[in-house]
Amino acid sequence: MIIIGFDPGLSHTGYAVLNKEGNNINFVQCGLISPKRNKSLSERLFIIFSETNKLIEDFNPNLVVIENVFYGKNVQSAIKLGQAKASIMLSSEKYNVDMVDYTPREIKQSIVGNGAASKEQVEFMVKKIFKLDDTMLKRNDISDAIAVAWCGANKI
Repeated sequence: MIIIGFDPGLSHTGYAVLNKEGNNINFVQCGLISPKRNKSLSERLFIIFSETNKLIEDFNPNLVVIENVFYGKNVQSAIKLGQAKASIMLSSEKYNVDMVDYTPREIKQSIVGNGAASKEQVEFMVKKIFKLDDTMLKRNDISDAIAVAWCGANKI
């Protein structure tokens, strides 16, 4: 079973592809979708949508997992993250791929065992579980996406 996890963002959307066979979860690929900041909002959202389409076409996943928008103090940031998430959701729907989302707390609980874990703790566990080094995890958007995919893989 192929799972693609996403940590949505307008500047950097992290993604990770995992393969679950029985109780084994194996790392396949990870990376970033990084629309240029000088593009309009609609262009950036379309890039996220298009790149998600390519990932779905390349990997034919059984499940797409997305980190749910975290509401902080900045409402505008939450709205923009929601728009990035919607681009991924539309791509999942276009290809008729099942999609679920989990809160940051659920994701951290799944990978670290503590729903209040720091980003550094999430990255540490991702490195440990999949034996990855810093060159693979250029930004925490990538380690977060791996954790999102891990959460989805463990809940199915």
